[in-house]
Amino acid sequence: MNNSSETTKNSEYSATVLLPKTSFPMRGELPKREPETIKFWESINLYKAMLDKRKDRRPYILHDGPPYANGELHMGHTLNKTLKDITVKSRAMLGFYTPFVPGWDCHGLPIELALLKKLKLDKRHISDVPAFRRQAREFAQQYIDIQREGFKRHGIQADWDNPYITMSPQFEGTVVKAFLDLVRKGYINKGKKTIYWCVNCETALADAEVEYADKNSTSIFVAFELADKPRELFGEAANGKVSIVIWTTTPWTLPSNMAAAVAKDENYRILKDSATGACYVAADKLADALMEQCKLKCEKLGLITGEKLVGLKYRHPLFEDKINTVIHTDFVAMDTGSGIVHIAPGHGEDDFHAGLAWKLDIFCPVNERGVFTKEGRQFEGLSVWQANSKVIETLAESGKLLAQAEIRHSYPHCWRCHKPVIFRATEQWFLGVDKHGLREKLLSEIDKVRFVPQGGHERIGSMVRNRPDWCLSRQRHWGTPVPMITCKTCGAAQTDETVFSAIEKRAFAEGTDFWFSDPVEKILPPGHKCKCGSSDFRKETDVLDVWLDSGVSWMAVLKSGQGNNGTPLYPAQLYLEGSDQHRGWFQSSLIPSVALEGRAPYETVLTHGFLLDGEGKAMHKSAGNAISPQEVIKKYGAEVLRLWVALGDYSEDVRISDKLLEGPIDTYRKMRNTVRYLLGNLWDYNPKLHAVPDDKLPEMDRYMKHRLAQTVAQARRDYEQFRYRSATRTVADFCILDLSAFYLDALKDRLYTLGAQSHERRSAQTVLFEITVALLKLMAPVVSFTAEEAWQELRKFNPEAFEKSVFLEDFPPENGYEVSAEISERWTKIRQLREQALKALEEARQKGTIGSSLEAKVTFRPATPELQEFFRQTEQFWPAVLIVSQASVEPAPQGGPELDISVSHADGAKCPRCWQWRTDIGKDNGHPDICSRCAKALGH
Repeated sequence: MNNSSETTKNSEYSATVLLPKTSFPMRGELPKREPETIKFWESINLYKAMLDKRKDRRPYILHDGPPYANGELHMGHTLNKTLKDITVKSRAMLGFYTPFVPGWDCHGLPIELALLKKLKLDKRHISDVPAFRRQAREFAQQYIDIQREGFKRHGIQADWDNPYITMSPQFEGTVVKAFLDLVRKGYINKGKKTIYWCVNCETALADAEVEYADKNSTSIFVAFELADKPRELFGEAANGKVSIVIWTTTPWTLPSNMAAAVAKDENYRILKDSATGACYVAADKLADALMEQCKLKCEKLGLITGEKLVGLKYRHPLFEDKINTVIHTDFVAMDTGSGIVHIAPGHGEDDFHAGLAWKLDIFCPVNERGVFTKEGRQFEGLSVWQANSKVIETLAESGKLLAQAEIRHSYPHCWRCHKPVIFRATEQWFLGVDKHGLREKLLSEIDKVRFVPQGGHERIGSMVRNRPDWCLSRQRHWGTPVPMITCKTCGAAQTDETVFSAIEKRAFAEGTDFWFSDPVEKILPPGHKCKCGSSDFRKETDVLDVWLDSGVSWMAVLKSGQGNNGTPLYPAQLYLEGSDQHRGWFQSSLIPSVALEGRAPYETVLTHGFLLDGEGKAMHKSAGNAISPQEVIKKYGAEVLRLWVALGDYSEDVRISDKLLEGPIDTYRKMRNTVRYLLGNLWDYNPKLHAVPDDKLPEMDRYMKHRLAQTVAQARRDYEQFRYRSATRTVADFCILDLSAFYLDALKDRLYTLGAQSHERRSAQTVLFEITVALLKLMAPVVSFTAEEAWQELRKFNPEAFEKSVFLEDFPPENGYEVSAEISERWTKIRQLREQALKALEEARQKGTIGSSLEAKVTFRPATPELQEFFRQTEQFWPAVLIVSQASVEPAPQGGPELDISVSHADGAKCPRCWQWRTDIGKDNGHPDICSRCAKALGH
């Protein structure tokens, strides 16, 4: 035969090979294709369809913690909302009814400060508060719309048309009602208390609004001269000047000093300065360190217990006309300083409680801007930061400054402006966490909640055990107002039910802007009088802490049945947020829920870590290391970000960089190629007509059904336990290791060259079909776009057999399909030995013995009886498993290895149709150019 006719003949035979066919493309082109999938989801109203499909199932509610509506989406949003989306979709496909109402936090400092910056104003220059609030509302709404579209582009399914928005009338009405219910139940009081105060934002801050950062401060040792020094305590030292020594890192608080505290059970040493003869008193444990730091050479005189110092008088170090007293407290530390603490009840939480216990004046000569008032005497007009140096200068001039040093320490900062904060005593509204045994109830409820990771239990428990009362009022304009009215004559709060009902009714009907525009008379019921008889009232001008807004979202959304046709769905099965929310939203939700409903608003709390760049540094736009999700989506598609989230360990801080995205991109490519190959080999398969029963499947196919069942069971368990990394890895490994690297290779000859209707080929397609359906379902919560794209391709074969979206399907059941232990062990061993054989094939290729693996004949020479029996049982499988033309088993040579594997060129000639080397080419007269097997296939 000449070359021309041979080529023609080969071409004719090639046309009979059953190669894969699919319109599912190899390249994802995700940035282009994903928006088309989103349009498809919108066209079928997928979110509603998912709920309708499962409306009679058990609810599983993930309650969305609301992001702030004050900027573009960042990677933190991507991490959080993608984890939530994986959760909602996987729970739906596990068989639950999963309404998911997204929310936005709209009030508070983030938006108010951003708007003030835009308007080039500060808080004190807002003359028209209602107009400012209208602008704030528009500002927030603008970013709600931007963020909503961004979340949709991530492929997240939610009730986007009906989110909860904390500035809506319904929500503001709920916040007002929750606050007034707390008043009704006796949890709320107004009082003067020392709290965190941001002098930059000019407002009170709750614990959750404070972050810690390193700060340089000047620490000083100061001598407080005793005004009385009993000889029975001080002996000969009483003849001269005796001072107690305090140490502080906040010199500016000394003008507010009201006492000095000792530890009553500790010993205090009298130290006599060799140079001046002056005597100083400090804790005995710290005496040596103090002398070194103050560069004093002192003679150690007698010891005095702290208890005997209590009640002594001393002269104020800055104001000579003021005499204060030594007290004792249980928070005096003995590890640093002098063992004596300066007490300023107006500027410290511990100091405040000490002040109450010892009936000290809660003196705070500092205004809302952090500037000393006239009560600060010579420091009037100075900011607290300017006063530091003035105080030190004054102390040095009077000889009371013993030492000063710069220290770097962790210091509280405002969460929003990132400036240092102060403690300041002011009149505020508080929720008392010790009223009616609330703290104990909170801790009891925490014990009933499941925390993922488990460390969250101790973390939130410790915070609740040690937290102060919740300061609820803020000196700002953009927020839900503190809905309280007081009598100007007697100062009584107007707590009549008629007043509360009138306020609640208006808030639910129109929101709370009326509070800032209407006079108090229009808010009160007509003719209302105080119990004292007065008709002269004033309304509160503060707004409520934004954490109370989001903290009662369970009431506004879950209890009201929003997104569920008004049927309550409380408590939520899950709250899922960053680990910082142990001190934020998890607590601010827990407190009102336990106070008002007697239980936690959640059954499980899952937390994830923070976003870091590739080098492990925190991501900040100002640091220039932030990666925009929009840019990643534009370049790679949202699917890559979804895989990045799923493949990361969310229980730790999560890193991202272009380099770190290479792994998810590679995994995605391999998974997509596997799916494409699966679809491509089902082009002529109809399960109704061609499915082969389990008991008629070849052993390899039964083994792969067994591996599929194991994968399904593992992935389901992983999804149930929030182990998304493991679920994704399980599915990806099945794609890459079981299918691409093993089974699909072994099937190629069967699928391509045997008869279209042959039992062997239909058996392979039966299993491939089951694998494809199961795989797309298991992939769907994570690689949602690709699973849907492939699902639509699968539906072309038999649209009636499948739901119109993969998300309307449930996960494959744990059917427990098993093969015998003998078959499972056999194929496990085949796969292990296959790796040895593949190395031998590669070595033969390197030596030039063979080109492609189909040119090879592999000979196994097992030495042990067990291996000999194993290869006798499995000899038939090896050509397919290794993609070689021939495999044989021979006795092992004497003294050889346990298993010798050799590769030689296959016998016979190459069949132009199947490309295997065969010894039976030409045996079929009808097809003299091809092997008998191919001739039989063509006969089909």
